[in-house]
Amino acid sequence: MSSKKVKSSSKLFISDKQKIRDYVLSTMNEVAEIVGSTLGPGGENVLIESDLHGIPSKNTKDGVTVFKSLGYVDPFKHVIVEQTRDVAGKTAAEAGDGTTTATILSNAFINALFAYTKANKKASPQRVAREIKKCLKEEILPFIEENTIKITPKNRKLLEQVATISANGDIEMAKAVIECFKKLEFGSSAHVTIQELSGPEGYEVELIEGLPIPIGYEESIGKFGNAFINDRGNQRCDLESPIFLLYNGMVNDLVQFLPILKLAGELFHAGESDYKNLVFVAHGFSEGILTELAMNFANPSALNIVPIKTPMDQIINSQTEFLEDLAAFTGAKVFGMDNNVSNAEMDDLGHGMERFEMYRFRSTVVGDSDPALIEERSEQLDQMIENAESKIERILLQERLGKLTQGIAKLKVFAGSQGELKEKHDRAEDAVCAVRAAITDGALPGGCRTLIDISLMLAGKNKPGSVIFDVLVPALIKPAERLLTNAGYSDDEIEGILSKLMGPKSKHCYDVNIHKFGTAKQLGLYDARKAVEEAVVNAIGIASVMGTMSGMVVYPRDNALELAEAQAETEFRRVTGNADKYTNEANERP
Repeated sequence: MSSKKVKSSSKLFISDKQKIRDYVLSTMNEVAEIVGSTLGPGGENVLIESDLHGIPSKNTKDGVTVFKSLGYVDPFKHVIVEQTRDVAGKTAAEAGDGTTTATILSNAFINALFAYTKANKKASPQRVAREIKKCLKEEILPFIEENTIKITPKNRKLLEQVATISANGDIEMAKAVIECFKKLEFGSSAHVTIQELSGPEGYEVELIEGLPIPIGYEESIGKFGNAFINDRGNQRCDLESPIFLLYNGMVNDLVQFLPILKLAGELFHAGESDYKNLVFVAHGFSEGILTELAMNFANPSALNIVPIKTPMDQIINSQTEFLEDLAAFTGAKVFGMDNNVSNAEMDDLGHGMERFEMYRFRSTVVGDSDPALIEERSEQLDQMIENAESKIERILLQERLGKLTQGIAKLKVFAGSQGELKEKHDRAEDAVCAVRAAITDGALPGGCRTLIDISLMLAGKNKPGSVIFDVLVPALIKPAERLLTNAGYSDDEIEGILSKLMGPKSKHCYDVNIHKFGTAKQLGLYDARKAVEEAVVNAIGIASVMGTMSGMVVYPRDNALELAEAQAETEFRRVTGNADKYTNEANERP
């Protein structure tokens, strides 16, 4: 009896270098055009249709949000977008701002790199990429470090200017953001949460009890993160009146946790408890556990259990120490080898917290903690700071103490429509992240001044025809050109302004809002150093990857299959109640 062998899935592939370059260039030019249109005060909003029924479309000027929304029917172009959007994502994760600049830079680097290798056919793309990375390490990063302005109590005015730039010139928003940091004494671990409210346009600042956690669903839950997002508009998991199960170890099965989880669920369904939401904190979760919890979260009648990993830093046993901090704040008990979770009772889960919010890279516990527990834990941390064995250990312990005792600043954003609220939320979040990055790493002259200075420095050290001169020098000017283009300047006007900015020994910036030259101090133009640095580093990284490709392999797209998948997902949400849940949250949100 004979049988036919099952073949592997059919795929499409390209090995023609010119075709690959054409795909990369056309895709990146189109991406840079739409993302770059949001850059600077003259940048404009992009309307993004929601992929969920009943959720309003989003109107945003945030570069990373625009980039994340992009996709292509052509599978080759789509895989390029997926690969390169990492530039904006990494910049947002590290600095919170500079995502649009990173996208423009990556496109400029790729165009210049392809032009160089085309003109120099014997130049190895790998060698060119290595030379560029060497220049980044030995020339660009030291230059940025040398020109960084550290933030001190004497020059904190710079922070308001950093916030104003990131808020796209919205001075009122920038002042509100700075007020948040004032309430938190400008700590490097200061945490600001943003709340959207309908009403007359404006901003309010409030100090609330809360504990920031430097980890979100990206690292905690990975590919299952989307299953736990119940606030699609803000891409977060938002739980009211949560209880906390703290476990000092890895979770590979739920057997030992079933008694307490079953008890919590039974009490809620019997009406003897108001606690439907449980935050499960441990050092890690197996894929099987995450799958089980994701399926459970989709069940509207089940106890909501959201897993989150304990963050890790350079201190030994930092994950265990974090659990002790969280226990002091929430009143929950830490279970592990010394305290068997199978004996847990409801009082051990920590009650009284107002809410738990988990975003992609950060989370927040909001609530009024027990002063006695906080005081006891603070005394322990003070003793640990006194006995710290290194400077970095002392700094990290001081940050933890600050998070535990300083609270959280809440920035209330008011607007008349959901679209306007989302647009303001994105800008406010950029400003908050930029100020935090400036407090930690300092600031640099803004208006693309630093990128122009790097270009001039490299031009002075390299000859025409070299990799650095032909690739990096012209590409670093592109963000400044786009900034002026978005502000409505003609080609001749742009050329005139750039010639002055790139003149001998020129240290002036140009403010497109008031159409004037001046120093960064005179104009109040400053960027967070981290935003500039991450934009350059990540753009060079992705250009090196895209510039050294010799082939692409993708799956062919089936429109009928994708339509069926979308319909199945919609039906799943309808059956589980999630679609109505998301719609109601969007309509009822204040």
